[in-house]
This record gives sequence, structure tokens and C-alpha cells, in this order.
Amino acid sequence: MTDSVAQPRDLPAYLRRYPNPWGLDHRREKGLKDLRATVARCRYGYAGFSFDGLLDAVRRLDEQRRDAATVLVGEFIDRLATLASDDIERLVDALYDVHQRKVPGWCRLEIDHALQRMLFLLTVPGAHDLAFACVCSERTLRRWAAYKFYSENGLDDQARRLLALRATEGYLEEPANAPHTYYPGALIAKDRTLVKELGLAAVLAVAPTTQLRKEAIEAAMPTLSPATVAAICEDYPQELVWAVRVQGRSDYLRIIMDMVDDYRDDPYLLHRVVDCIARIGGPAELEYALHVASMVLDSASPEQ
Repeated sequence: MTDSVAQPRDLPAYLRRYPNPWGLDHRREKGLKDLRATVARCRYGYAGFSFDGLLDAVRRLDEQRRDAATVLVGEFIDRLATLASDDIERLVDALYDVHQRKVPGWCRLEIDHALQRMLFLLTVPGAHDLAFACVCSERTLRRWAAYKFYSENGLDDQARRLLALRATEGYLEEPANAPHTYYPGALIAKDRTLVKELGLAAVLAVAPTTQLRKEAIEAAMPTLSPATVAAICEDYPQELVWAVRVQGRSDYLRIIMDMVDDYRDDPYLLHRVVDCIARIGGPAELEYALHVASMVLDSASPEQ
């Protein structure tokens, strides 16, 4: 079917905005999914609960039906924007309580998922203590919830101390199926205090992506000389070029110029080097970089 397929003439006017039956099918499928969720939410009765009633349901989560936590969390998330800080702190206290308690296995998993969905949204001071308790947990999903919290809200001193210790001991996990930004190595790379404390070389070794390594280099640039940074970044030339260009650091020009010849066999990196020189160099430097780039292009076969 195409967008030109005519809609039945008896459709209500508000449905005629959809260009074809495919749009209406998608609308119906989504409507059924959302309707099931709304019915489940209302059937439990949480939609009509007071805030105190919701907190009591959290505290007695192990007494609820097994799928109740999903609905409860959705209710809290729906109300978060309207809650005062004191009420959010009370919610944190309730979550901290169920986190520490001994509950049946199925309930522990429900708590894991609840913390993953909600912890990072809780921006009150007490949430940092709950996040730290989770990052120290033996349960993988709770540690993941903590990493997500710190990714969104930044590290505090107690989290910094723990991550610095784990990095020094060589134990930084990579949570399965988690975005790279939630990795402990990513949290370290984005934290200027830890970059300074651990040293750029150590941070580059644990940062999980090119962008995060670039950010770590940028964090170290104000306190290290260009020669020192370049030496540390010997195995990270792409990240160094990227950081220099973003920061517009003309004091790195000699270092970047050396890279023109060093990386003429790597067109991908060379194009970044040339682009960086266009940003921080003068006409003579750019002319030489373009000369080398042109020779590389001329020597390449048409298929390349």
C-alpha cells in the first residue's frame, strides 16, 4: 500500500489525518497496548491511592502481586513532577528499606527493576546514599541502576572513592546490555576530579569509547603540557586530534603537524588531522597538510 490509498469515507474526521490504513493499524496496536496498561494500573487501585498509600505499598512490596511493582513504579514516575522534595526523600527512604530487607527471590528481582527505572530520576540528596548502597550491592541490576544514576546526576565523593579504588585494583565491570555511558569507566572519564586523581593514562585505559577518551583528554589539558599530553596519548591519536580541534588549542600545532606524515597511511585519521590544522593552523601549515592529503588521494585507486 502507498500513501495514496484512499481512506474509507465513513471514517471520523479526526482519523482522516492518517494517510493510509497502515497508520490506523499502528494506532490501534498502540492503543490496545496503552489501554491494557491503564486498565492494569486502575485495577490495582494505585491510581486512586494517596501518596502515603503508595509508600505503604512499596514497603509491603513482598505482599503485593508479583507484577504489582511495575504498576507502582509507573504511578510514582507519573507523579514525580508534582512531588515536593520532602516526599521524594520519603520515597527514597522506602526504597532504601526494601533494598536492605530480606524478601523472596521474585521480589528481589522486582526491586531490581524498580530501581533501574526510577533511581536515576530521584534528584534529592538522600538518593545519593541509596545509589551508593546499590553500587555496593551484590546484585548486578542494582549496580547498573546506580551507574545509571551517577551518569545522569554526577558522582559524589563516596562514589568517587569507591570507583578510584576499583580502578586501582583493576576491577571495573561493564554491565551487560548497558549503554557505554553507564560503565564505571565512563563515569570516571567524565569526572574531572577523578581524571586528575587517577591520571590521564589510567583513565584512558578504562574509558570505553572514543568520545569519552576525548573528554578525559580535554579534562587533563588545563593542567598538563602539550608534550606530556601527547606522550600519554601516543596510542590514542584520534582522541587527541579530536580534543585539540574541539578546544582550538593552537599550542598543539607542532604535535598535530607531525601527525600529517605519521598517519599518511591512514586516510581516516589523516582527514581528522587536516581538519584540525584548518582550525588551529596558519596558511603554511594548512597548505602542507593539503599537499600530503592530495598525494594520498592521487595514489589511491578509483575504487578506493
